[in-house]
Amino acid sequence: MNKAKLRVVLKYEFRRGTSASLTVKEVNHVFGEETADKMTVGRWFGRFRSEDFSLEDRPHGRPKLKVDNEVLKTLVESDPSQTTVQLSRHFGVSPRTITEHLHDLGKVRKLEKWVPHSLGALQKEFRFMAFLCHLIRNKKESISDRIITCDEKWILYNNRKRKRQWLDEGEELQEIPKPELHQKKVMVAVWWSSRGLVHYDSLPPGKTINAGYYCLELETVMKKLAVQQPKLINRLPAWVAPEYPDRFLGGRTHLFLRINLVWRTLEGYRASRSCTIL
Repeated sequence: MNKAKLRVVLKYEFRRGTSASLTVKEVNHVFGEETADKMTVGRWFGRFRSEDFSLEDRPHGRPKLKVDNEVLKTLVESDPSQTTVQLSRHFGVSPRTITEHLHDLGKVRKLEKWVPHSLGALQKEFRFMAFLCHLIRNKKESISDRIITCDEKWILYNNRKRKRQWLDEGEELQEIPKPELHQKKVMVAVWWSSRGLVHYDSLPPGKTINAGYYCLELETVMKKLAVQQPKLINRLPAWVAPEYPDRFLGGRTHLFLRINLVWRTLEGYRASRSCTIL
């Protein structure tokens, strides 16, 4: 029996004065078990008692949304680091609901990105103008093949990890010493160009990078370039842009660049990798 016919029968039984429980029994006896249930019959009898004899379903409609996507978008963009728990407290909904609305807005959870330095407005303007000058110069004469870059990196060399072993049943495991809390490491300076590696060297234990070390490194790089890329040595005076200008271009190193190698400083690369243009 479809719903429309069942509702007519229920209305008829109500007008006869039949109780809801008796109506359930009689309907199921005549039309088969599970045709009507107590909850459905009770709900319709409740409507009839309130003098609502319409047999049509009441309009349900969608519940009013508690989360306005535009308000949520404004709130998230004002502080992207807020968690779904914090946002759910603001709207009075569950974190899962907030997550679903954020996905509807096209938002994706990403981890913050570390950068070496935070530049101010004046620094950004200076770097922009410097790079713009280099781009204009590059159109007149290509400089990409004349760039030599240098950077330093700490490398752990005592970082052995435990490995699984194939042993006979009952055979004792081989023991290895647990690594120290502060593992041993060495600093390596690497120089490379657009063609690949030019030179690398490890800093001896107990020594620090200073002007004297850089002068020796520059001499070694120039000797290797004379063999690997001899045409670079016969080019115009070079430009160098170090990662740490106060340390690299101070006093002795600056004179060494200008007098011994006839190099010039390349502006605009500060707080970035070292870069030499030959």
